[in-house]
Parts: sequence; structure tokens; C-alpha cells
Amino acid sequence: MKNNQASDELAVEPVGDELPAGTVLCQGQFTVQRYLNAGGFGITYLAHDSLNRKVVIKECFPGAMCWRTEGTVRLRSKSYEMDFERVIELFEREARALAQLQHPGIVGVHQIFQDNGTSYMAMDYVDGPDLFEVLETNPETFEPEKTRRILQDLLAALSYVHENGMLHRDISPDNILLTSDGLPVLIDFGAAREDAVRATRILSRIHTVKDGYSPQEFYLAGSPQDMSSDLYALAATVYHLIAGRPPPNSNHRLAAVAQNQADPYVPLTGNITGYDERFLAAVDKCLSLFAKDRLKSAEEWTQAISGTPAPAPAVSSEAASSELSDDLQRRISELVDETAAFIEQTEAKPATPLEPEKPVDTSKAAQQNAMLDYWAAVNKELQELRVDIEREQRRRRHCGEFNSCPIHHAETAAAAAQQDAAPDRSSRIFRRVMNWFVPSRADVIGAPMQPMKE
Repeated sequence: MKNNQASDELAVEPVGDELPAGTVLCQGQFTVQRYLNAGGFGITYLAHDSLNRKVVIKECFPGAMCWRTEGTVRLRSKSYEMDFERVIELFEREARALAQLQHPGIVGVHQIFQDNGTSYMAMDYVDGPDLFEVLETNPETFEPEKTRRILQDLLAALSYVHENGMLHRDISPDNILLTSDGLPVLIDFGAAREDAVRATRILSRIHTVKDGYSPQEFYLAGSPQDMSSDLYALAATVYHLIAGRPPPNSNHRLAAVAQNQADPYVPLTGNITGYDERFLAAVDKCLSLFAKDRLKSAEEWTQAISGTPAPAPAVSSEAASSELSDDLQRRISELVDETAAFIEQTEAKPATPLEPEKPVDTSKAAQQNAMLDYWAAVNKELQELRVDIEREQRRRRHCGEFNSCPIHHAETAAAAAQQDAAPDRSSRIFRRVMNWFVPSRADVIGAPMQPMKE
């Protein structure tokens, strides 16, 4: 959707599958002025609406499965019919989602329609170059203060996207336009393309990553993608503005690490002057190869470069708890209660060993090993709870105020129990608690658990 600095004169002849200038769409509402660009999933045009205002029209046109004849999009094979319908569905779903986003840093979508056997979306026309063009023609423009302002504006826009449960999935210099006022605008979301590649075998061969900007998880089909994936791509873009080149391809970085070689990434911190160290360190952190090592949200990044503490989320513990399913609340409650019960039993009856049904190794080493196994099981349970909670709370990866978060209470109780645990606690009591707490985790301690007798 590169709509900048180009003539509005009508093109004479189309040079490929694009619609010719003068084509009328949506029963006369839009008239194509010229072709802008194309990718594996669509073609973008500059057009005028019925009031002669400039708009950008994006056409769903997955070239691997369709072609055009006399203006109409036709399938290359009848066997592609279901796949094409799926791509259309994903295209329109993303358009509807984008239409709900109202932010100055995000290109506006204001109409979806079908014509010529496919779907279209009408978007705002942004008059300005993209960052990649500025980098090529006038790179000295990006002095430290301007780069900082651009990043802050983009973080505000990206935070808004994430708050609405979406990912961009294709942040790069050529997908960020600069308005005449210097405001960066995110365009060309890649979520629908990514979903289409996953959903259809025909499109799976299309390259949907951008070397230097895409995080390593984008290269492996089916890998988890989250907000930190967008942060990596944004950090790679900022890295390019600062260093004059993009960072190394994340796939090459991953290959180097896998072969026990040094990561070829050169950090900005310590190598670039004129920038605040916190600013550079935050970019470096978001460019961490693995998602777990990156900053987790646009808000956290904003706070990292401003030096301000994270504000407490405006949600109560009751509200956070109410968003969890009854089963999750029960599991969290049991985790806390059972850990507390373990502590109470072991402290209340320190000298009352139970008669084992068969010989048990009661040596100090065996007891310590049992304790280690117990806390490993607790940690595993907490991790599984985290996975379930994140799946259920897609829009809120951080539950409530940290100190009132249910999972935090469970962790606190487990940590307190671990700190207070005495080395001479009975292995028999440990097995008893484990039988009650996690009977399905017999493999964790190495032997099937048996019901205990008083």
C-alpha cells in the first residue's frame, strides 16, 4: 500500500494481473487511478471515491490459485475453490477487525465489498513516504530525537493493536508511512496472510517472512506468536534507523546458536553514541532471539525507555478472578490450599512418623530428593496453570495487580513453603501429600502413588 509521492495520472495499460486504470468498483463508488504494489496475497491500488477523495483499495488476489480474465478473478483449478473461499473469509475477517481500530497511528479501513469474483477493502490514503524510502534517500533524517519520537508513536499504536486482541505480524520499514507531520502510520497488517498460509496447502509455499525483521518463530510453521513477536519486528526496524542496516536474519542467528557458535547480532548498547543507554538497551532486549528473553508488551517497552515504573493495572483481584473459568479457579485454589496443608501437617507432627507398608529409604538424601521432586511438581503445575490462563485471557497476559493475581498467590505460597521446609520432614508425609495433590503425576516421583493409611 505504498501510495506516496507518485503521479495520479491514469496508467495506459496494465502490466500484469492488476486492474487497469479507470476500472469502476462497487457499483461506481470507486474508480481505480493506478496500481500501487502487489504481493503473494493481494494487489493494492490508488483510487478515487464517489466524492473524488483519494482512497487505497486492496484486492484479495492470491496469485498462486487465481488469475484474471476480462476483469474477473478466476481460479486456476476447480480444486482450489474451498481454499480460495477460506482466503476470502480470512481477508474479510481481518478487514472487519481493522475497521474497529480507530487510532492516528493505524491506517483506517472504512469499507469491505465484493466485486469481480473476489473481495476488496477500502482504506485511508496516507500522503507520505515509507520509512524504507527515507532510509534510502535521506538516512540522516533519523537523528536520535526524531527516532525516539517515531518509536514512541509506534509503541502507542502497537499497544492499541494488542489491547484489541490483534497482532500486526509484518512490521518493517516499508510498512510504516510517515505523514507530512512526521507521524508514523502502521499499514499492511500480515495476520490474514499468516493465517492463509497455515490454512491452505497451496499458499504454504509463499514466503511470508522478511529477513532481518521477522523473529525466528515466524520461520517455523505452527510456532507460537505473541506480542513479543511484533516487538522484535519493531525493534529490528528501529535498529535499521539507528545503525543504517537491519540486524542479522533471525533464522541465521538461531542456526549459529544451535551450532554452539556466537550469535552474530551486534548490540547497539556500547556501539552507538548519541542515544540514551536505556533506549538502546530496550531495543537490544526486544531483539533477543527467544521470546522469553524479550520485553513482553509495548507498555513495558515505553516504561523501559522513559524510566517510569509500570502503572498498576486498573483491575481488581475479583475482576481478574472472575475472568477465569470455574475449573481454573478450583485448580489455583487447590494448589494454594494443598501447599498450606503440607506445611501444617509437617510442622504440626514433626515427630510422628507413620509406619510404612513396605521398606522406604528414609535417609536424609532420599528425603531431600523427595522434596526436590515435590517442588518440581508444584512448579510444573504452576506452569500448566499459566498456559491455561493465557489461553483463556488472550487480551490480558498480565492478570490484575501483581500482588492480587491468583497465580501470584499460588507461587507465593509455594515459595514460602519451600523456604520453611525442614530437611528432616518425613518422606512418608511427602508421598501422602503428593497422592492427594497430584495423583496423576506418578511419573514425576518415579513410582506409582498408593493410597495412604492412617
